[in-house]
Amino acid sequence: MAVFEKITKPEPGKKQLEHFKQYSYPKNRGEILKFCGVDGLDVYNTSVPFIDGGRTIIAGRVESRDSERSRTMFFEGSGTEWSLMPDAPVFELQDPFVTHIDGELVLGGVYVDWDKNPIYYETQFYRGKSIYELKYVFSGPGYMKDIRLLQLADGRIAVFSRPNDEAIKKKYSCVCKVGFAIAENMGDITPEFIYNAPFIEKLFPDDEWGGCNQLYDLGSGKIGVIGHRSWGEVIDGVHHLHYYSMAFAVDCESGTHTQPKIIADRSCFPDAPAKQPRLADVTFTSGIVRLGGGKAMLYSGLSDACEGCILIDDPFLEYE
Repeated sequence: MAVFEKITKPEPGKKQLEHFKQYSYPKNRGEILKFCGVDGLDVYNTSVPFIDGGRTIIAGRVESRDSERSRTMFFEGSGTEWSLMPDAPVFELQDPFVTHIDGELVLGGVYVDWDKNPIYYETQFYRGKSIYELKYVFSGPGYMKDIRLLQLADGRIAVFSRPNDEAIKKKYSCVCKVGFAIAENMGDITPEFIYNAPFIEKLFPDDEWGGCNQLYDLGSGKIGVIGHRSWGEVIDGVHHLHYYSMAFAVDCESGTHTQPKIIADRSCFPDAPAKQPRLADVTFTSGIVRLGGGKAMLYSGLSDACEGCILIDDPFLEYE
């Protein structure tokens, strides 16, 4: 059983990676998803699969290998085979994610304004009865990614944030913080509310960073988080990134949380080209689908060029 506590010293990511490879490394190898209908373009950093109008759908980040100018498009399918829905709407967003609030679908993603100097980005949210009815609702604070929402059993909405602006870096001498707050309803969620969410302390050492990718109501006031933890390394004068899939849980009432644990790395999946060599060791987690029987299917973007899935032990069982 995992321990929910006021953590005073976070575990280094490299230590957790060693533990993962020794004790938790999956016995089976992952697979790479195939996306039809977007010939010549990469699809990665997708949402988890979700049901809409009786169909199983994934929202995917679609772009050319030599660009980060992305569109979010919808694909229907199952397993590793997915086909573009040509009549579905297209959004100018990176890294899409989904949740459901008050019985409606909520789509989020990162909007980038490439014409501003410096380049501007924000997380935008859209809401509707289906993908065909999604309408813009609100945006998060400027220059903030990894904002996630989850409606709890009592109707309130858990909000996770990730401020990483210069004020945060200067005040706390770290790369970023992860915030957590609970709103009474969607109307209460403003950029100010998100930015001022109290921090979940001691998730990462100061020279590491990470964020939340998908949230799960585990009952009894506990929220399961699937996310990524990361650090950089200079190799031959080039800054390489290391991104790993992680899980942890938060107790809504006490504010305590478990130590994050690594649940997948890039080596769990087949080899495939990276967008850049410095991104070869990147798994940007989409989330999991809990299957029952102690298993879950994990989905993850791989090296900013493709999307993978892998069957793993359900990382939330020890939190329930």
